[in-house]
Amino acid sequence: MTHSAAVPSRKPRRRGLLAPFVVLLIVAVGWSIGWLWLRGQTEQRMDATALSLKSRGYDLSWESRTFSGYPFRMDVKLVNARVAEPSGWALRAPVLNGEANAYDIGHWVVVAHQGVVMTRPINGDVAITGQALRASFAGFDKYPPRISVEGANLVFTPMTGAAPFPLLSTAGLQLHIRPGPDDQGAIFFEAKGAKAQFTGLLGRIAADRTADLIWDSKISKISLLHGTSWSDAVDDWSKAGGALTVQQGKLNAGEALLEAKSGALTVDGEGRLQGALDVTVREIPSPGQALKSPEAAAAAIAQALGRDPTLSATLHFQNGRTRLGLFDTGPSPRVY
Repeated sequence: MTHSAAVPSRKPRRRGLLAPFVVLLIVAVGWSIGWLWLRGQTEQRMDATALSLKSRGYDLSWESRTFSGYPFRMDVKLVNARVAEPSGWALRAPVLNGEANAYDIGHWVVVAHQGVVMTRPINGDVAITGQALRASFAGFDKYPPRISVEGANLVFTPMTGAAPFPLLSTAGLQLHIRPGPDDQGAIFFEAKGAKAQFTGLLGRIAADRTADLIWDSKISKISLLHGTSWSDAVDDWSKAGGALTVQQGKLNAGEALLEAKSGALTVDGEGRLQGALDVTVREIPSPGQALKSPEAAAAAIAQALGRDPTLSATLHFQNGRTRLGLFDTGPSPRVY
């Protein structure tokens, strides 16, 4: 009878146990180097963009800049940031926090926790504060890039000596800019629960009520909207045949309504809108307001007769004035 000899035990090889940790260390070192490279690229691109804008009369500046977010994000904090264009329009913020995923450095989300100050060339500064104010930027390889701005419970406060601003406050605000086919761009603006102090027809519709606003439009020949300043860009674009096509425009304040269904607009040499819009108007004037304008008086008469005060007409912007049918309702809106 024979017995097989016992197989001597073998100690596990340490090489096999250490291999996963070595691979993990290599990946971590590689990722760290890649993150530092992305940080350097981000810093260089910001500096190059600031220099390029400065050479064209614009300003993109900040007092200090810090980077963080390792390992999966690229966070940038700017203190006393400012962006301005040659004609005088500018935005500045005490603190701006920007964030992008390390794997998608072309998509940035920027938050202004302390609000911003908007400078108007003639009318002065307006402080914009609120519960939330953020913006996102992406698609820089296209024109226009994809831009979205969102705000909650915003308050618009003109600084000392500044002229009034049309918006006083809004519960919610959205602004979206998108590139489109055939050299087009799209703009969508919405303000919910807004308090406003408009002039002319818009002012009579909104009155002292809380209003909701919507503006949805497309811009043709968007690639031509370039210039040394905003006014020059709009002027050159308009002279080249650029036009703004309204998809929907709406101001709703209680039972009062102004709705633009369709129309095409351009900009005249004085920077004011020109063109025509097909609109629906439902003005609900108080007894004291009924005699302030012909269309308000017509609405008051219709109400007194028990009829619907809604009016369908064409809104004309011409020679710097706004006319609803035969009625002059005030100056045409100014673009620059």
